[in-house]
Amino acid sequence: MLLLTATGENQSQSQSQSSKSGLRQMQLRQLEVGVLAGLGLYQNKSESESSSYQQFQYESTAYRFDDVNNSTTLSPVPILSMSTSPYPTTAVPPTQSQSPSSSPTSFPTVPPLPPAKTAFDPIITKGYKFFNSRTGANVLIKGIDYYPRPNAGDLNINSADYFTNDYEHIWRRDIPQFVALGINAIRLYSVDPDYDHSAFMCALANVGIYVLVELASGSCPKCAITKDAAPKCYSAELKLRGQRVITEFSKYNNTLAFSAGNEVNHFVPLGEGPQWNGPCLKKFVKDMRMYASKCRHIRNVPIGLIMADTNREENTLYYNCQDEDDDKKDDRYDYAEWYGINTYVYCNGTASTLKEALGFQTLEQSFASYNYSIPVLLTEYGCLSQTFPTVDGYEAQRNFNQAKWLGDRSVQNDFAGGLAFEYSIEAANAHTPFPFKEFGEQNYGIGYFSPADCDDITIPCEYKRTPSFYNLQRAYAQAQPENITMDEFEPDVYRTGRSVCPDIFPKLNSFHWGTDWRPSLICPSLSHELFTCPAGGGSSAASASATGNNTRHLTGKALLCIIILSTIITFIVLQLLEVTRSKKYHQVLTGRANLLHTKNGNDTSETNSLVVSLQKNDLDGLHNGYLSIASRSDSE
Repeated sequence: MLLLTATGENQSQSQSQSSKSGLRQMQLRQLEVGVLAGLGLYQNKSESESSSYQQFQYESTAYRFDDVNNSTTLSPVPILSMSTSPYPTTAVPPTQSQSPSSSPTSFPTVPPLPPAKTAFDPIITKGYKFFNSRTGANVLIKGIDYYPRPNAGDLNINSADYFTNDYEHIWRRDIPQFVALGINAIRLYSVDPDYDHSAFMCALANVGIYVLVELASGSCPKCAITKDAAPKCYSAELKLRGQRVITEFSKYNNTLAFSAGNEVNHFVPLGEGPQWNGPCLKKFVKDMRMYASKCRHIRNVPIGLIMADTNREENTLYYNCQDEDDDKKDDRYDYAEWYGINTYVYCNGTASTLKEALGFQTLEQSFASYNYSIPVLLTEYGCLSQTFPTVDGYEAQRNFNQAKWLGDRSVQNDFAGGLAFEYSIEAANAHTPFPFKEFGEQNYGIGYFSPADCDDITIPCEYKRTPSFYNLQRAYAQAQPENITMDEFEPDVYRTGRSVCPDIFPKLNSFHWGTDWRPSLICPSLSHELFTCPAGGGSSAASASATGNNTRHLTGKALLCIIILSTIITFIVLQLLEVTRSKKYHQVLTGRANLLHTKNGNDTSETNSLVVSLQKNDLDGLHNGYLSIASRSDSE
C-alpha cells in the first residue's frame, strides 16, 4: 500500500509551484532524464478523473477477517481508502538534480553506525525458502517498510528517493533504529536509478540488512503499470526504467529481491478484475527476468511482485504459472521468482495465540492449499484496530503477534518472512494531531518524526519510538528461522512445479506488446560485477563514492591494479620495440657510413664527424652526417 494524502495531487501541485526556484529545478530534472514536458510529468489529472479514482479505489475490496465475529468479509476497509492513484503523476524524487530550494544549513551530528559485521553474503532461493549463498543457512526475512517522509517542506511528497548520497542525514539517522529493532531487511517504495546508492546500500550491509527494491515508481506517468487495459498498461519507458534499476542495485550483495509492482490489482477501473492489467505486470516480470539472465555480469537477484490481498487465489496462482507453449523457450521466464502480498488480516487485538487469530489462520491455510513453489513474503502487515490496547498514552498499539508467529514451523512452510508496515507515521496521511497519540486509520508507523514542522532541510527530523516499536522488536526476537541448510532442504514433491493458470487471464502471447520493439539496455561490463563496498561499510557518502560513484561501479582497488599492470606491460613492450628499432637503425647507418667513408677518404670534415658519431653511438649524428655526405656525393 502506497499511502497518499486526502488531497494528494492538489497538494503536490502546490508544492511544485511553491517557488520559482523549485519549478526551475524540476525543469532541469526533466531535461536531465530526457523526459519532455509533453509527457505530463508534472501535470495533474482533471478534477473529474480524480473523482473517479476516488470512487473505484475506495470501493475496492479486500479480505478482512473479523476475529471477534469469526467471519470473513469482502468489504471496503480503511487501508484501501485512498483518494488518488497509487502511482501519482506529480511526485518527483528529490534527487541531486532536484534539491529543495532551501538547502540544509546544519544538522545534528549523525550517530556513528554499529561496528562492521563480517563479509555480507547474497541471498538465493531454493524452492520456497531463502538461503545464505555462502553458508547455506536458512534466512527468515524480518523487516520493516521504510519511507522516511518528513512532516513538512519540499521533501514531504510521494514517491521520493531519500536514499542517495545527498540525503545521508536522513537514512543514516535511521540505521541505528533498524539495528535496535532487530530486523534484517527493509523495503523501499521508490528509487531513482540515475543516481548512486552505494553509500546507503553499503551502510546497510555493514549492519546486516538486506533491501527489497521496487522496479516501478510513482515518480512519473509511465514509471509503473498504468490503469489502462492490457497491453497498453505496460510502456517501453517502464521496461527501460526497470532495467536501469536492476543494473544499479544488482551489484550490491544485500539487494534481497526486486518487485515489479506494488498493488497493481488495485489500480483498475471499478468493476474490472485483476485480468484488466495483470498481463502487463506478468509481461514486465518476464522482460526483467530475461534481461537479467542474458547479462553475464548481473547477479541473479530474485524478481517478483507485490499484490494487495484481493482475488487472493487468482493472483497467487497466476504469477506462478507458465504459458504452455513449447515453441517458445522464453516461456520459462513467465512466472515470478517470489511473491509478495500486502495483507491485513490480524485485526483483533484480544487474540493472543495463533489458534485464536482466525484471520491469520485462514491466510496460512489459503497458501498451504496453493502448493506454492516459490517464496512468499508478507510485504505489508500490521492491521490497525482500536481493539489493541492503549500504552503510555498511545492508543491502539499493535502487539505484532503475527511477527512472532513467522517463527512457527508451520507458518515458515508457507511464508519466508515478512515486512511490517511501516517505520514512521506519515503526517500528510494522518488525521490525528501531532504527536499522533490518538487512534488514526492511517497511523501505521511504529514511530514518528519530531518536531511537528520538521522538514529535513532547515529543521531536522528526530525519530521518536512508540510502544509498537518495542512490541515488534520483542516479536522479531522470538521468530527464528528453521534450522535447516540449503543442502538439507528438499521441497515437497507437490511444490516443485508451476501453478495452473486461472482461466480469467489471457495468455501473454495473445497480445501485441509494443515493448518488444524497444531494444533493451546494453548489459553492464565486468566492472559492475567487481563492485565491493569500501572498508567501513560506506558509513559516509564520501567513502562509498570513492569506489562506487567516481569509478562508476568499479572497485577502486581493482581499477588501480588494472591500470598499474597495463602501464607496466605497455612500458616494457615499448622499450623492447625501441631497443630493436635502435639496433636495426644503427646497423643500417653504420654500414652506409662505412661505404661513404671509404668512397670519400679520411680528409673530409663530414667523414671525420661521422666517425666520431659512430664511436659515441650517436644515432642522430650518424643520420645527419650520412645525409650530408650522401647529398654532396650525389651532386658530384
